[in-house]
Amino acid sequence: MQHFNVSVIIPTFNRPVFLAEAVKSILRQKFRVTEIIIIDNGSDDEHRDEISRIVNSHDSIIFVRLPSNKGPGYARNIGISKSRGDWIMFLDDDDILSPNFMGACFENLAIEENAEMVIGRAVSFKRECPISYLRDAIGAINLKTYIKDPITTLLINNIAVDSCIVKKKIIGSLRFKEDIWYGEDTIFWFSLMQKIKVLTVADNAFVGVRQHPDRISWMNNSSNPDGSPVLPKDTYINIMFDSMEEQNYWTEFTLKIVVKQSEHNSWYSLSMLRLFMSKPLYGIRITTMLIKRRLYRYRIMLAGKIFKKNIHNFAWLQSQ
Repeated sequence: MQHFNVSVIIPTFNRPVFLAEAVKSILRQKFRVTEIIIIDNGSDDEHRDEISRIVNSHDSIIFVRLPSNKGPGYARNIGISKSRGDWIMFLDDDDILSPNFMGACFENLAIEENAEMVIGRAVSFKRECPISYLRDAIGAINLKTYIKDPITTLLINNIAVDSCIVKKKIIGSLRFKEDIWYGEDTIFWFSLMQKIKVLTVADNAFVGVRQHPDRISWMNNSSNPDGSPVLPKDTYINIMFDSMEEQNYWTEFTLKIVVKQSEHNSWYSLSMLRLFMSKPLYGIRITTMLIKRRLYRYRIMLAGKIFKKNIHNFAWLQSQ
């Protein structure tokens, strides 16, 4: 199998136990990555010895310590600048890769030689808790929808920041928003996918996204950990509008749909119905995507009941 030079970038802050598991999951890959770049976002002194032990555990690890916590976007941007690999992967310090993650990605990249990005699967997990793929899957459960319409699929389903590998050349000068601590990855992928001409997907490449009380995405505070205010949801949409390289009425409509869905936490509210009817052809297109997503889930559920087995084995999430 063809080998690809991948730089894995991990921002971390005060979580050496989780960080150790994240690094171990990379080192356990059958296909070794080029480098692991750990950006310490100013962890407290009490954690520094443990972090140092992790950093010194393997010669592929490059370490950068920042004087203070400036957020995940800032740390990832430092990692991009330091990286030497032809391909970039971002991994949160509390998440872990399945043992065959890199192998599955490399296999698909070798088949689709012109691919600039490969998208794997993500599943939420809590240690010692059973995993249901239908309940815990993150993003488009049918990854092929990313190939057909990556931007719309991203907006409707979202995507885990660490379920993708992308060519560094395609990233170019694009960087994460550094004044945003939550959702900065969605803005980054939205801008990046406008530049992607060919992508592929890896059905067997899984990342486990750990759920715990300190996860930034779970916080509903009015301010970020550094004291800066959390931006309102419409600000995110405006940023994405401004980043559009050319006018696209379909994408603009989808962004409005996403705003309305987030306001009511439903795809089927009365205001959503009115918005669908304002542009019937677009509304039918969105509705069709939602129906296909539901049918795909039902198909997996029925297959599990008929054949009496889980189509995916998540034992690796409990054996770190």
